[in-house]
Amino acid sequence: MKTPICSFDAKSGVLCAKCDEKLHAGNITQDDVDAAVRLTRVANKSQDVDRFTLSRGARVDDDYILVLRGPDVMSIRANPSLAERIEREFGHKVHYVESEASERGLVESLFHPARVLSINHFYLPDGNKVTKAVVAGKSSSQKINVEKVQRIAKAVRNIELLVEFEQR
Repeated sequence: MKTPICSFDAKSGVLCAKCDEKLHAGNITQDDVDAAVRLTRVANKSQDVDRFTLSRGARVDDDYILVLRGPDVMSIRANPSLAERIEREFGHKVHYVESEASERGLVESLFHPARVLSINHFYLPDGNKVTKAVVAGKSSSQKINVEKVQRIAKAVRNIELLVEFEQR
């Protein structure tokens, strides 16, 4: 398994001098280290996870966000028991995001399994960009925590996300 830290550190949970320097220089975060260590524990029991590539990890509230390669995310979504094992190891809800996904792909994965109808970008007079996502269905019928999705988009890709639900 590939992680932001070396494999020995991910297995032992203790950073070597090189990885510790990356952490102190700000090249990686403590969330990256925590995610790598916990996912490596799951990989010790599952060969599927041992082939994953973890680009980074992040935390929003108590939830973890794992940024993985696209095939790794698809593998987890196709195997609910694997997703359950990963969540059990992390002890909290885990969201999976594709590392190479476009902005639209990221938003769609955050709202999975709900369908995203459209995504538009707006530029504010101060130069900031806002991304508006229109999601199918009623907001009350969806089991989506919109505020959390907005915080995850901000944490992972620095996207200011505006969400609207549309009934068809």
